Amino acid sequence: MIGIGVDIGGTFVKLYVMNDHGEIFRQEKLETNFSKGTKGFVTQIGDFINDIKEQFADQRVCVAVGAPGDVDHEKGILRYNPNLKFTDVQEWPLADQLEKYTGLRPQVVNDATLAAWGVYETDLQRQGTNVLIVTLGTGVGGGLIINKELYQGSHGTAGEIGHMKIADTSVGPLCGCGARGCLEAFVGTIGIKRRTLQSIVDHPDSILAKMVKTGADFKVDQVAKAAEKDCPQALKIWQDTGYYLGLGIANLSLILDLDTVVLTGGVSGAALYFMPALKQVLEHQQIKTPFKKLKLLVSKNPNIGGVGAAMYALHQAQTYLHK
Repeated sequence: MIGIGVDIGGTFVKLYVMNDHGEIFRQEKLETNFSKGTKGFVTQIGDFINDIKEQFADQRVCVAVGAPGDVDHEKGILRYNPNLKFTDVQEWPLADQLEKYTGLRPQVVNDATLAAWGVYETDLQRQGTNVLIVTLGTGVGGGLIINKELYQGSHGTAGEIGHMKIADTSVGPLCGCGARGCLEAFVGTIGIKRRTLQSIVDHPDSILAKMVKTGADFKVDQVAKAAEKDCPQALKIWQDTGYYLGLGIANLSLILDLDTVVLTGGVSGAALYFMPALKQVLEHQQIKTPFKKLKLLVSKNPNIGGVGAAMYALHQAQTYLHK
């Protein structure tokens, strides 16, 4: 059996092909092309799927798509996403369109939820009972394993931790979703970029300012490289990132009594610089019990969303076969 995992991001689409023994046969990274709308995008992804179908014509092929935002996983519809620049993305019947183009009905699930499945399968080897996976990129997502099962909630929206409010909703920073004060507006790439641009205005002679001259030049790894050179401004940005992320994780730990939190996504690569501030927030909580044995980990696989999607496709297909 062959599983295809599609991880849709605001900048790139990552595609993975693996068999039911966990071997990855092919992987590709495509720039997310908004110029031809959702139909053109479906054609781009559908061509890849059809190519794999032809290559493995003697085997069953299954597909899962990780879509960023509010997903109806039962109907395969992306109901809402603030970070994809398609004009026709609202109520996007992604599963129907891909099925029509490829003949395969894909599982369409929130991307962070599939990342959570991938982390649970690979990094944790299914160890852990109540687990939160935090995806840190352009947006901030979350996936939940509750009582060792993938939890998607009553409407498929469980885990939207990026839009929990950690600041005043009237004056807090504006999030891509249109609200103010969201966690994503502080610890997602856009929030880090906002603080970086303010920093280079305030400190034009800093190491960070020499690396990032304009917003168009910004890349989050530049802030990590400046921190590596002991730039005080870059270190402060990461300290603030850790503090805000710590607030979000602390709130969720108090609600869910988690045993494990795993960070993944591009921003997690800078964990060395933001983790001390994050841990300090957790250590200073007044109710100690949820934090005494909490495991805080960073995923070893930055592309876990696509891998998790392929694994989930195989898992669902095997579950169906054994019913």
